[in-house]
Amino acid sequence: MGLGLMRALMLRARGVSVFVADRQRTGWQMLADTVMLACLLAFAYEIIAYAWQLPFHIGPSVLDRSVVEGLASQVLGALIVTGAVILYVIALRDLGASWRLGLDRSAPGPLVTGGVYRWTRHPIYVAFDLWFMGTFLLIGRLSFLVLALVWVPLLHAIMDREERFLTGLYGDAYRDYSRRVGRYFFR
Repeated sequence: MGLGLMRALMLRARGVSVFVADRQRTGWQMLADTVMLACLLAFAYEIIAYAWQLPFHIGPSVLDRSVVEGLASQVLGALIVTGAVILYVIALRDLGASWRLGLDRSAPGPLVTGGVYRWTRHPIYVAFDLWFMGTFLLIGRLSFLVLALVWVPLLHAIMDREERFLTGLYGDAYRDYSRRVGRYFFR
């Protein structure tokens, strides 16, 4: 998240508006966005709460239960989280000045199809999904599984919305790109 904030500040210094309010969202889309933000904040808090052994956790105490334990799951989780962070950094770099938080209908930037975007249409979203799932394996608590199970389908809906926007904006160029490159990984 800190990397995204730094990137936003750098782009803003170059005159690029990064935080964009999409005024064409439906009520359901606004609700989904709000739930996603709440999940992200709860996720960040829970990581801090476990790392610093804070006494308060979000949600009922049953969510504090360990459901995955052992060195193998922790190592796998750590590898997935590390891969997610690397993918996120590479995707931010490759997206360049086209990176936005929200759909920028007035100055969207060029269509990016190179770099990591040759292998996945949504590497930043894939990185977030991997980060949530890897953290669950690393920490093993039910709360992280629940957050991942809420997060992943909501992020998928965001991808759908973004792809409709990009198809409308770039037309055949985006449709051709979508035929060649998978939403999550290779076609």
